Amino acid sequence: MAEVLVVDADSHVEECEEVWQFLDPKYAARRPMPLVGENRPVFAGMNAFWYIDGQVFPRPLGRGVTIYATPLQQERARRKPWSLGSQALTDPAERLRDLDAAGIDVQVLFPTLFLDTLTEDVEFEAALMASYNQFMARACAAAPERLKWAALLPLRRVDLAVAELRRAHALGAVCAATTAGTLGDLGLDQAGLDPLWAELERLGMPFCIHCGWCNDGVRRPFSTSYGAHVLGFTLPVLMAFYAFLGGGILDRYPRLKLGFLEAGCEWVPYLVQRMDHYYFAERRSGRPVPERRASEYLRDCALYFTTEAEERHLPQVLEFVGGDRIMLSADMPHGEAREAAVAEIRARTDLTEAQKRSILGAAAMQFYGLG
Repeated sequence: MAEVLVVDADSHVEECEEVWQFLDPKYAARRPMPLVGENRPVFAGMNAFWYIDGQVFPRPLGRGVTIYATPLQQERARRKPWSLGSQALTDPAERLRDLDAAGIDVQVLFPTLFLDTLTEDVEFEAALMASYNQFMARACAAAPERLKWAALLPLRRVDLAVAELRRAHALGAVCAATTAGTLGDLGLDQAGLDPLWAELERLGMPFCIHCGWCNDGVRRPFSTSYGAHVLGFTLPVLMAFYAFLGGGILDRYPRLKLGFLEAGCEWVPYLVQRMDHYYFAERRSGRPVPERRASEYLRDCALYFTTEAEERHLPQVLEFVGGDRIMLSADMPHGEAREAAVAEIRARTDLTEAQKRSILGAAAMQFYGLG
């Protein structure tokens, strides 16, 4: 196939202590700190934890499991094929070498620790996110043509979210992002976030909804990492998709550019058709529904998704969604990362050359406004 700029639309940084160097001084006593414990077999290498407001993260045991390899004092982090400097982005040159090895030209980076809800204190959460955003702006400035970053927003306070969006936009973030497909048990369509959607439209900035453990009702049924990932981590993205298409947000803000990340893409035809099915039944009964069917928003609005390289029904999803709105996710340096994702897409015989070019880079270039 013809050469194409390869863009990894969703990879990560594993947070280290340097992330908190920009934390508002008034929170100095609450600055997250790593705690290292015994490397018991049951932890599977997750023997270090962030201590935040009397709680530890991640939570590898018990109900409501969460799984990730930060802080980097974990044995799990040291087992990975990437250097600690690459994982934490404290050595951008190391990350660039990893990109070269994976055949990736440009990488858009998302958080890891913030896949979890770290505190009930909304203002402290906003300060943690602001420090993270500042760290990412500085780290990616070492190679701005190749390393891009997504800005976290404290959605539980819309005024703080709008202020941080404006600051992050000025710092050079390519998109705003959340790992909260719901705000606890509250849908994004019920959260009073209209000022944020309006500002995203005004700035022309994409908004990404990434998988995360944000909803206790979805997270707590699982006591294994398998269930935590398959459902607890993934379902909030589908709930956010419903909020935008079924909850009326896109009626008020049709120019929003939205990305739904790390949940794969084979769920999209199912959920859209399910929403269409119930749309007519609800409308006939006189119950409130959005102005249009989900399939019409999918057709007319800027909705993008990431794919796993091995998704069997990817050609059918491309036909259903549109061939220019599916992006590649390498998920580096997470444990489920597929280092050969670029090669796997190139080698597939069920995709056209044009589809491969779009998945490998063109769609992400368009979504993030990189070209």
